[in-house]
Amino acid sequence: MHLRINMRLRTRAQSGESTERMEAFARWILQVGEGEVQGISILDDGEPDWIKIPQEFIIPNDEDRVQNLIVAVYANLVTEYTDLVYLQERRILVPTNDDVDEINSIMLSMILEDMKTYMSCDIFSNSNYGGTFSDMEPPELLHSLKIPGLPNHCLELKVGVKVILLKNLNQSIGLSNGTRLAVTKMGDQVVQAKVISGSKVGKTVLIPQVDLTPSNLPNLQIRRRQFLLKLAFAMTINKSQGQTLNQVGPSKARV
Repeated sequence: MHLRINMRLRTRAQSGESTERMEAFARWILQVGEGEVQGISILDDGEPDWIKIPQEFIIPNDEDRVQNLIVAVYANLVTEYTDLVYLQERRILVPTNDDVDEINSIMLSMILEDMKTYMSCDIFSNSNYGGTFSDMEPPELLHSLKIPGLPNHCLELKVGVKVILLKNLNQSIGLSNGTRLAVTKMGDQVVQAKVISGSKVGKTVLIPQVDLTPSNLPNLQIRRRQFLLKLAFAMTINKSQGQTLNQVGPSKARV
């Protein structure tokens, strides 16, 4: 049994140009899978086992490569970022959290809205003794730590930006780990957002600040009070597993 029908092309109502591009890409992917694409050699005495990607599928890797990537995935961001469908279908995938923070910061600056900055409250404690030693380390050191499982010390938001929930908060109303939301209002202690993924799409929810302690530091622990949110214009590749997207751009990826 051979699967040769691209169901996404059948179900999506798009312009003629977009449909033609998707059909061309689908045909090329099928040819690669069936071994019909002619291989090339990158060495004089090497075997022709490399595949050249057609130029129309490549984002220019020049000095403006990050901006080129953003424009390719988030075309017309300045005018379309309030459209929930527009946000749902687009994502830039990167290998590390540092790359995520860099691209998200650039895209946040492109949105013409007032920005609000939320700083976390961090406490350094030793769970073995049950005591709190807030004077053992300067606050600046605690704030600079980026620990898996904890949000960053500094969270910058604007109305309309896309964010992702980092942990389960209230699954009954759709607030689970990986839920994507669009910020609608920003208070001092609470952020209002609209769900744009999962079974509760369109539902308006309130996100409070919570206290978090990383589970991978059993002896020396840091307790951080911050919103469980992270900008989600870009995300790591592993976080995107299981999601269906229309516009995707890989950054610094090996092919």
